[in-house]
Amino acid sequence: MGKPLVIVGTGLLAEQVHYYLGTRSGRAVDAFVLDAAYIREPRFLDRPVLDFAEAQRRFPPATHELFVAIGHTAVAARRRWFDAALAAGYTLPSYVHPSAWVAENVRIGANTLVQELAMVAPFVQLGENLILCPQVGINHHTRVGSHCFFAPSASVAGDADIGPGCFIGLGATIRDRVRIGEGCIIGAGALIMADCAAGGLYRATRTERSREIED
Repeated sequence: MGKPLVIVGTGLLAEQVHYYLGTRSGRAVDAFVLDAAYIREPRFLDRPVLDFAEAQRRFPPATHELFVAIGHTAVAARRRWFDAALAAGYTLPSYVHPSAWVAENVRIGANTLVQELAMVAPFVQLGENLILCPQVGINHHTRVGSHCFFAPSASVAGDADIGPGCFIGLGATIRDRVRIGEGCIIGAGALIMADCAAGGLYRATRTERSREIED
């Protein structure tokens, strides 16, 4: 079953991780962790909310593991917390939902969450600290850098490269052999047919009202 957990974050993703690793998997979750400046309430889901120094004192790496559950709006913060947790000596577990399918020759890295009906095909190379939301598809021989977030139903074709720290939005589609540079944001519904330079925002056309509907 593994050691008890502390979870970084108190948002919607943290609540999901508490469900997956705590309620569903039967592991004890003893505390939530935030930067001291962001602590607004002393408890979350009936657990204490602590700064990192206090969490290390009360729930050290010798007795606890840690999961960084910071969502899509703060990819850089999730990377910072991941590095800090490793430096402090914590083991960072991962979770793959039973309905997801990950090929046997794919390694799941630390602090990775693979949610319902996600698919990771053979020969994919995954980095660390990834979030794969429901129905994400990553096809054969694609390489995914660490610290990426894939929103629901994002799809990547074969032999693509996704750089570290990217956000791939809801229902976005990335064609085969495309290279997405580090830190890119691919917006919801975007269709990516060519390489994307690092640090860029790429989005689909926004919804516009075409006409009035006649009775």
